[in-house]
Amino acid sequence: MEHLPWVWQMLGRDRKELCEESLPCRIEMVSVGVSTEPYHTRWEVETDETVLQRRQKQIDYGKCTPGYQCFLQQVPKAQRQPGLHPQTPNKNRRYSRRSWDAQIRQWRKVLHSWDPPSQPLQGRGAEGQGMESLLEPVDSTPLNDLLDG
Repeated sequence: MEHLPWVWQMLGRDRKELCEESLPCRIEMVSVGVSTEPYHTRWEVETDETVLQRRQKQIDYGKCTPGYQCFLQQVPKAQRQPGLHPQTPNKNRRYSRRSWDAQIRQWRKVLHSWDPPSQPLQGRGAEGQGMESLLEPVDSTPLNDLLDG
């Protein structure tokens, strides 16, 4: 028993017994590497105005998309769930540029799942012509006739 830590030696049990008995407790324990501070005090605040302006511009761009507008209409703020609904990245938290860009990219990708269903092509083109004229074949001459000539 000399190879066991002194606490286990005092208890007179081998390591296997102690591990098996403490397993349910260890699942609920907090790892040493995890901070016990409240969430809002764990992260650093971004103070660079240029970075904050750039981030706000990216957020505003995402909020102007049709997907975001549909999301606002369909899901009231009180009913939003973090794992299920898209969350706007926190522009005030200090992130590396790469981390921020990845978060914005992921957020925008999730917003696309809220895009309205695409509408069938109807109406008129830019010159006032019907869309049907765009679908008419330009020339029905076979390709072989063009190459032989």
